[in-house]
Amino acid sequence: MRTPLVTVAALAASFAAAACSPYSLEPRTPTVSAFGPTKPDVATICVVRPAHSALAVTFAVHDNEQIVGATRGESYFCYEAEPGEHAIVSDTGDSIDSEGRAHIRVEAGLRYYLHQDFDNTLGSITSKLKWVAEPRAKELIAECDYKVIVGVPGRERLPGPVPRARARTTGVASAKPTT
Repeated sequence: MRTPLVTVAALAASFAAAACSPYSLEPRTPTVSAFGPTKPDVATICVVRPAHSALAVTFAVHDNEQIVGATRGESYFCYEAEPGEHAIVSDTGDSIDSEGRAHIRVEAGLRYYLHQDFDNTLGSITSKLKWVAEPRAKELIAECDYKVIVGVPGRERLPGPVPRARARTTGVASAKPTT
């Protein structure tokens, strides 16, 4: 059982990590739809985070080392992905563990959904990613606002109005989304 002092320290560390995030987000009208018809030449990947705690923590999401979006609180975003291999990483900038990574081979014209959860161990918040099927994604997205990344640290470039990730040509294990 946690003592009140440990709990307060963990919460303070969470807020400090969130306050230092170099990523800025704004609620917007979706630029890429989570449901319905897709473009025939690309896949659509949606990242959804129906968090009910750690609402101030920002998770940046990179696909093949390119920033495609971020989440904060109860939010989601979608982006286009070229057909092929994709290595997705979600983190706060502190640390990444294996659960904050997802690999997939996407096909044009299909949609894929990543449920973004997290662990909080003594104030160290790490992302957990899990592929979900569309019916579950609809439930999760119903609880969230669409957010667009509008600010990134100097070492990165903002994605375009419709974020798009290039496929990786080598070095990624193939995987199919699981339900």
